[in-house]
Order: sequence, then structure tokens, then C-alpha cells
Amino acid sequence: MEIDWLKGLNPEQCQAVNHNYGPLLILAGAGSGKTTVLVSRTGRLISEKIASAGQICVLTFTNKSARELKHRVSNKVGPRAKGLWAGTFHSFGLQLLRKNHKLAGLPAQFGILDQSDSQAVLKDAMKNIRNTTKEKFDTDKLLNLINLLRADKSLPVGYLEEYHEMAIVLKPIYEKELLKLGVTDFEGLLLEPLKLFQKDPSVLEKVQNQFQQIMVDEFQDTNKEQMKLIQEISKSHMNLSVVGDDDQSIYGWRGAEIQNILNFPKQFKNCEVIKLERNYRSSSAILDLGNAVIQKNTNRHGKV
Repeated sequence: MEIDWLKGLNPEQCQAVNHNYGPLLILAGAGSGKTTVLVSRTGRLISEKIASAGQICVLTFTNKSARELKHRVSNKVGPRAKGLWAGTFHSFGLQLLRKNHKLAGLPAQFGILDQSDSQAVLKDAMKNIRNTTKEKFDTDKLLNLINLLRADKSLPVGYLEEYHEMAIVLKPIYEKELLKLGVTDFEGLLLEPLKLFQKDPSVLEKVQNQFQQIMVDEFQDTNKEQMKLIQEISKSHMNLSVVGDDDQSIYGWRGAEIQNILNFPKQFKNCEVIKLERNYRSSSAILDLGNAVIQKNTNRHGKV
């Protein structure tokens, strides 16, 4: 039976679901049905054979979002939805490193360190540093600085100079220790795939050939490394659709770059921009108040 993927959708949602090729920015306010649009667009691409399920990659920020999308698409499309890849940026990096562990210098069954494990490795690395005040250093702060250096980001002002110096000394020691232990950390799940693409372009080519349609949810929360990953895997075909709300970006403190969504139409030629401005969740009084507050923001695309 033919599925009507546009049934019950408003004109803007229909426009987004009907998009096939090239860059697309969907500006979706809270309660505007963005998940429905993502599900319907994914399902339509598969059922109309624009792309097979295995050629579609949906990057999300939570495993729950990925599971919901796959479940809803599978419910409508059936067995043809098998092979659809939906998951977090970190799970994408993990899968890539598992497939190419030798190139990454990792064992087949490498481990992943959490924050406390990473701090323990860092403390061990500090034992070999000649510094009389090393016991006074906050390892959590040091680890944050080391991760900024690993991502080629400038170190923030406000830290003591000795923290900057210690982080610069410890960065190569910490990275060597991870390799020696045959593990990576959460930061590495984003950084190592990018290094792999540079080290062996054939790895990138395989990923680009596999995924002909890339979709990204909650795009306003992407950081520098995630944006670079998106650019790399989509640049051979530019079939990149991102969904986000520049008015809902709250993760600047953990590295989210609001400029990713603000500059998207300039960065990607012939980008289609669709605004989902109909709210299905809140009362008009709440929306009027929200719009009055949001309009005072200076860096935004401008939507109701």
C-alpha cells in the first residue's frame, strides 16, 4: 500500500519532507513537529527510492531520539527500513573506529574511558612531571584544557598561566598513554575519525559512498568537531539536511557553536531554508510571551 507521507502536514512541513537533493536548513521552533518531518522525510526517501535505508545517516544528540526515529520509520516502511543508520555523533565515531581500529592504532576490542577514568590516566601521567605544585592542580580543569588543545582550540582566558603550561606539557603524554592502554575517551570518538580521514582518504571515501543522504537533528548544539565531521562526510554530494532552532541554543558552555546554524545558508551554496513556525504544543499566550522575549536576540535567523 502506498503511504501518503504528506498526510496531516502543513505546507512548510510538506516542503521540507519533499526536499530530495542539496543542502537544506529547517528552522524548527519548539513544538513545530520537527520529529514528524524527519521521520516523514526519511520514510519518503526510502519508499520513493531516492535513497535506500542503508544510504541514509541521521545524526542525533541522544540515543533515545535515534531509537524513536528508527522505530517510527520502521513502523511505516516495514522491512525496507532495515539498514537505516541513526545515532549520536559519538556512536558514529565509535562505529568508524571499530571498523578501522588498526589504522587508528587501537586493538579490535578497545575500551572507552569515562570522565573519571580519564582523570585517573591524567593523574598517572602527572606523576612523571617535575613540578612541586602539581598536587594542587584540579584534574578536571586540566583535562578540559587538554581537550581544547587536542581539538586545536585556543585556551580560554581566566585560567592561571601555570594551568596553560601544565596542559601543554601533559597533552602529548596523555595521548600516548591512551594509545599505550589501547583505549580512547569520549573526546577521541569525535577527534580520531577526523584524523583517520586525513591519514587515509579512502576511509572517508567509503563513508561518503555509503551515506548519500545526511540528516542532523538539534543542529544548533553542534560544536566545531561535529561540524567538521558533517562537512567531511557530506562534501562529495552535499545532500545535507539539518534541523535546528537558533533560539534554543543553550550549550555554548560545552562547546556548541551557534555560528554553525547562523552561517549554514552562506556556507552551503544553493541552500534551501524552510521555517516551521506553527506551534502544536503551547497556548497562544505562552507563544506571544516567548516571541516577545526572543525578538530581542541579536544573532538569529528571524522566525515567529
